[in-house]
Amino acid sequence: MKIFNKYIMGAMVASAAAFTLQSCGLDEYNPSAEGANEVFATPQGMENLVNQMYYNFRWKYYGREDPVLYMEGSGDIWQNRAGGYEYGMQLTRCVNLQGDRGQIANVWNRVYDNINDCNAVINRLPDCIGLSEAQASSFEGEARFMRAYCYWWLVEFFGDIEMRTEETSAAVFTAYRTPAKQIYDEVIIPDAKSAASLLPVNPYNGDVGRSTQKAAKALLARVLLTRAQYEAQGSAEQNAFYEQALAAANDVINNKSSLGIKLYNTYDEIWQAKNNKTNTEFLWVTTFSSNASLDADSKPNRVYRYFSPSLVGNAGITNTATSWEYPSEGRLMMPTYYFMKLWQDWDARYDAIFQEEFPENAPRGFTWNADQAGKYNLPGLVGKKVTKDKTVLYFTNKSLSQEEEDAYTAKGIATVDIDKLYKTEAVNSYGGAKVRNPNSKYPDLDPNTTTYIAESFPRFMKYRIWDRDPNGTFLLAAPNGQFGFGDVPVIRYAEMPLVAAECMIALGRTAEAATLINKEIRNARVVRPGHNLSEAQVKASDMTIDWILEERARELCGEWLRWFDLKRILGPQGKFAATILGRNPSMAGDDCRQEYHTLWPIPNTFLDKLQNAEEFGQNPGYDPYVRN
Repeated sequence: MKIFNKYIMGAMVASAAAFTLQSCGLDEYNPSAEGANEVFATPQGMENLVNQMYYNFRWKYYGREDPVLYMEGSGDIWQNRAGGYEYGMQLTRCVNLQGDRGQIANVWNRVYDNINDCNAVINRLPDCIGLSEAQASSFEGEARFMRAYCYWWLVEFFGDIEMRTEETSAAVFTAYRTPAKQIYDEVIIPDAKSAASLLPVNPYNGDVGRSTQKAAKALLARVLLTRAQYEAQGSAEQNAFYEQALAAANDVINNKSSLGIKLYNTYDEIWQAKNNKTNTEFLWVTTFSSNASLDADSKPNRVYRYFSPSLVGNAGITNTATSWEYPSEGRLMMPTYYFMKLWQDWDARYDAIFQEEFPENAPRGFTWNADQAGKYNLPGLVGKKVTKDKTVLYFTNKSLSQEEEDAYTAKGIATVDIDKLYKTEAVNSYGGAKVRNPNSKYPDLDPNTTTYIAESFPRFMKYRIWDRDPNGTFLLAAPNGQFGFGDVPVIRYAEMPLVAAECMIALGRTAEAATLINKEIRNARVVRPGHNLSEAQVKASDMTIDWILEERARELCGEWLRWFDLKRILGPQGKFAATILGRNPSMAGDDCRQEYHTLWPIPNTFLDKLQNAEEFGQNPGYDPYVRN
């Protein structure tokens, strides 16, 4: 099966003479006048234009730092690591978040770029000569899928924005807001429906990374569920959208085989590197290539680095040209106490996506000295030797008794349990607790905490592209480098049963919701050895919207949805900010998260270019726009 990277970059090179990207007005795609009509009227030119729609997802988004900060780190299950409390704080905690942030402008500009590419494809397809019926259908379906996805993204981030469905090829200096509901009803939902009927089951030309029928059907379910929140709670209008979203999700659930979806026998297999490039549960991915010349830049997928504790340099652990198990650490995010307490003893998903035990990788082993033992406040470690491949660090979400800690120390294993890491004596009513941060500028100091303890937490493993399976799957460019080329899932099958269950709960069909969850999510593959399936199974009485939000945290953590989930579920209740602050109290004490942060600020760079900027206006809560 071919990977899509080379086709995207091939398109960039092949059509470079035919078009350029300009940053004016809405920063949209702007073909040069000379030859553009002729080029895009050919099958190859049209395919190049279709390929261009995918470029920004690899260059700016999935696999990169900023989306980790604003899609995952801005919620309740991840927080800034203790040693990087202020890093990216405008995105993670909304501290001083205003329209002048470059990251906000990047989202606005690049996603609107994509929309204009989509408009160009849709508008120009009728004039393209020589396309086969299959090509025309796939190209239109891909454009409508991408336009629906991009408008969903922009509307959820920015609210009422300008809706454009025609290609813009010259600078535009006026813009007018369109109500979010109208954009959903006239573009997002119709485009997703059209894409579901136009797209093939298998990606066009076998190119992994293109949208397909299963991706479009899943997107339709997602956007219909989101659209329901724009109606009054419990109204007939809202219930109609829940019914439609339920039908769309069931369309995927009940047709897995015909859509090419196959569930793995174990949850862990979803995330094994050997399954990354041909994953049968990923419905849409952003692809990356082992050939650097085919990626958007020289450092493509780096997402695996961003959820790591402090490992390299501690307890003899090294990052060398052969140490694949300890790749380069970016160390941005750590789990919140609330998130760590969501897991139950039977849940094998925790074992699959969090690593607690870390083996020694020094060839000659490691002997603890006073300096290294002092990092963890464990003087009893001094003199203890740990041989290569034996556990030397143990960071756990459990509470260890003194006897248990002493037993680990006797084996030369440094431990950091949940009570050492978080202030568990001060858990609030939302289930949140602060990290015992040693930074002296914080008032809640713990003299027994060190910098190393504050950054010692279970390692997130969904993006563990450093696996070396028996077939030789190597998805890191180099173990001591800073990037890899594993594909990044953007839509995954498990979202569909959760969408369906959320709709059923809203419609009062809790027994059906429980049955579906037990079949599709809480089945035997998520149960740890030694536990019974009955421990994982749910009842109708469990089926509440709060349970859904918790289960989506467990199942979909790190998959680019948490901010959207919190906004969709808590925003209409007016509980968005209070819940995030309660579950992630590391945010407290700043001029940070407020209820109006369910929308982002309109970028100043966009408003500066408008003749009617004051009329377009800034979003509520942010500093009013003032022209320089």
